Amino acid sequence: MKIEAKDLQSALTEASIKLECSVIDLEYTILQQHKSGFLGFGRKNAIIEVEAKKHKKKSFKRENKSHFKNEEKLNKFEKKENKPKKISEENELKNEMKIELIKKEAYIIKSDAIFDSFHKEDHTSRNQDDLLDEIKIQLERLLKISCFKIYLKELKMYDENCIFIRLDGEDSALLIGKEAHRYKAFSYLLHNWINLKYNLLVRLEIAEFLEKQIQGMQFYLQGVAEKIKQSGRGQTKPLDGVLIKIALEELRAMFPHKYVGIKQNGDQRFVVVNDFVKKDE
Repeated sequence: MKIEAKDLQSALTEASIKLECSVIDLEYTILQQHKSGFLGFGRKNAIIEVEAKKHKKKSFKRENKSHFKNEEKLNKFEKKENKPKKISEENELKNEMKIELIKKEAYIIKSDAIFDSFHKEDHTSRNQDDLLDEIKIQLERLLKISCFKIYLKELKMYDENCIFIRLDGEDSALLIGKEAHRYKAFSYLLHNWINLKYNLLVRLEIAEFLEKQIQGMQFYLQGVAEKIKQSGRGQTKPLDGVLIKIALEELRAMFPHKYVGIKQNGDQRFVVVNDFVKKDE
C-alpha cells in the first residue's frame, strides 16, 4: 500500500498501525522524500510504498532451497561413484551431510530478527521475577536501537494480569507524539509482543502522560457520574485508545453494582453504564 505523511517516521508509524505489525516488520520503498520547505513554501510530504515482511514464508523458502541443494549434492555424489563401497561407509557419509544440513538450517533460524522468538515459547510455568527480567532485557534492547533518547525507568506487575512499564528521557514528548499518535503505536507494539508471548496486558507510562490522562478523565467523569446517579444510566463521549480503558476502570469502581461496558457505533466507542438485566425465573 502507499502511505503519505509529513515525514518518513510518521509514514512508517501509520503503516504499522494499518498493517497491524511492528515498524521493524515493514519493507518499504521511498517514492518521495519529505521536504520542510521555507516558511511553508516548497514543503513536500513523504510518500512510501510499504508491505509487511513475511518472515515465516521467507525462512521456509530458504530452508527448502537449502534442503534441495544438499539433496542434489547427495544424489550427484551417489551417481558419480563408480566403485562399489560398503553400506556402512555410504551411510556414514550421508549422515555427515545430513548433520551439515541441520547445522545450516539451525543457523538460519538463529539469524532471524530480534523479536522473531517472541511468539514461540510457552512461559505459563515461569515465575514473575523471571518474566520481568526477560522482558526488561528485551525492552532495553529495543529502546537502544530506537531513534529516541528514552530509557526504562520502572518495570513491575500492575496486577496478576497486567505489566506496568514506565519510560522516561529527554525525547519523551517525541515518543508520545502529536495527539499521542506515537504513544498509541508504541503501546500497540508492546501489547502485541507481551500479550501474545506472556499472556499479559500492558499499562504504558511515558514520563507523566498516562497520569495526566487519568486526572483529566477523572475530572470529566464527575459530570458523567452525576447524570448516571440521576437517571440510573448514561454513557461517555466517544473515546479511543488508553482513554477508553481509563474510563472503563474508573466507572466500574464508581458503580460496582451496575453493568459497565464498551459499546461500539461504527468507528466510535463509548463506555456505557446500565442496570443489570434480571431474567425472569
